[in-house]
Amino acid sequence: MQYKITSKYLYLKDYLLSLPDRFDREGKVIYSGRNTLKVFEHEGLQFCVKSFKVPHPVNKIAYTYFRKSKAERSFLYATRFMELGIGTPEPVAYIVFCDKIGVTRSYYISLWQTCDFTFRGIATLPEVEQDDVYRAFTRFTYDFHRKNVYFTDHSPGNTLLRKEKDGHWNFWLVDLNRTEFKPVSPDKGLRNLCMLELPDEKLKVIATEYARLTNRNPEQMTRTLTKLTCKHNELVKRKSWIRNTRRAIKRRLFH
Repeated sequence: MQYKITSKYLYLKDYLLSLPDRFDREGKVIYSGRNTLKVFEHEGLQFCVKSFKVPHPVNKIAYTYFRKSKAERSFLYATRFMELGIGTPEPVAYIVFCDKIGVTRSYYISLWQTCDFTFRGIATLPEVEQDDVYRAFTRFTYDFHRKNVYFTDHSPGNTLLRKEKDGHWNFWLVDLNRTEFKPVSPDKGLRNLCMLELPDEKLKVIATEYARLTNRNPEQMTRTLTKLTCKHNELVKRKSWIRNTRRAIKRRLFH
């Protein structure tokens, strides 16, 4: 077993290292898919534990000898985000198990972050408030771009939002393991906003704000972001069709 625990939470070492054994029978499921997320409570704290899917044989070897596991990257990147002042749930620990081939089970543990909703929830706000929140989200994105952070999975489900009592919106990023730390140009930054699944009029709000922040032409930025979003949406549809076709073929062959 390989693990690392943030110094702040070393006093909970025994409990944290017991979470993999507890995972299947305890905790509250908040997401179940390719990976599984559960919330655990202990000594007045709430922990979010992410259990990663067991990698296929090639990645089992890769995560052992050539690159860090998703759990370790999640922990290291969250720690880096905290140092840079970028919103993300506070990292607590990661735990990785290996067999003779390589990585098997792996877990990333953070504090549970309370929020109002994910990025998708902005569309449920009153119309008069939505554009202000989209602009605030764009400023949040531009801030981490300025800090040489490119958040590869900048999709609607990976940003948490909460409105504070003073009306200010806070944002937190999750699912960090594919983040890249490198300079982000205005064009590259705009490309980072093409996965948001928004209608054209809302893309215009975001593109115009990003243009203001980067001293670019808002009309050109809007046209570019709209095209990038269309390309991304087509790619998603194509991948979905391929995935569904494969599943249908497997069902016919094995059932």
